[in-house]
Amino acid sequence: MASNKLKINDIARLAGVSATTVSHIFNKRDKKYRISPQTRQRVLAIAQQYSDQPHVRQYIIKANSTNTIGVIVPDMSNTFFSIFLHHLEASFRQKNIQLLITCSHYNKEVEIKVAQNLVERKVDAMIVVTSLDSDQFYVGINQHTPVLFFDRYLKDTVLPFITSESTSSVANLIKPYAKQLDEFYFIGCDLQLTSIGARLEGFKQGLANVGMTFKPEWLVTDDYSPNKGYYLLKDLHEKLGRLPKAIFTPSGNLLQEVLCYLVEVKVDPKSICLCSYDYNIYLDYSYYPIDAIAQDHQSMAHTCVEVINNLLNFKELKSNAFLIEPQIIRHR
Repeated sequence: MASNKLKINDIARLAGVSATTVSHIFNKRDKKYRISPQTRQRVLAIAQQYSDQPHVRQYIIKANSTNTIGVIVPDMSNTFFSIFLHHLEASFRQKNIQLLITCSHYNKEVEIKVAQNLVERKVDAMIVVTSLDSDQFYVGINQHTPVLFFDRYLKDTVLPFITSESTSSVANLIKPYAKQLDEFYFIGCDLQLTSIGARLEGFKQGLANVGMTFKPEWLVTDDYSPNKGYYLLKDLHEKLGRLPKAIFTPSGNLLQEVLCYLVEVKVDPKSICLCSYDYNIYLDYSYYPIDAIAQDHQSMAHTCVEVINNLLNFKELKSNAFLIEPQIIRHR
């Protein structure tokens, strides 16, 4: 029978129950119709024997569904992640699915632990902003619980991911100012992250597009920790004996830290050009005019829901890479 498509009637016959009973179990109506736990277990055990057949696996997953999705982000106080989670929760809530949101605090060991906890809670799928260097851990989880990477993805990963387009958008962001200047500094952290690396690539491309040669000393970087942007700019200021003419930051938290230093040393807004990834509405009221890239949180959330739904229903994805186009917001 394993070579043929197993039908609900076949499972019912093997379990010694009616096809209606099997249907109720697969559609999570067993409690409503007072089907005993023993009968449910027997039906699912038989189905498990034929789980190599995709439609049977789908029956099993639906029967065991908890209507919960696990989400791992590194920092819930980060504006980008908090806004994204707002849209993600609203999108899943419309489908009567709840989120279990956890935080890794940029710590690999913590991330692995919270991921294991989500698996133990039997979430139906996971959406992860990972800090790991390899997808091996999540490939293992993906064997029984679908995993979708968000924002950050791992190079050459076999798992699907959703992120904002970064290369051409950053190149277009800095282009008007790169034309006018003879220097442009990139103040960033954690260049090993694919999302940050793509923004650096776009930065270099933007310079090249206007005939400016990127100089290694324009790259000011370190591993991220709170207030790192402040100290990177402070050290650069002391090294140059002046402030740079233009700065690009690849994330909103670094921009905030750079602004803290500029305010502290009372820099004239007209004397410096600022560009950043991660637009925030508060930039509309900033003392310093800042051109920024606004990520489409709503489209990203809707795409997450669509991809997770396809994964849970064993539908083939059109692509493993989903790049969401951002928007440039200018204030100069």
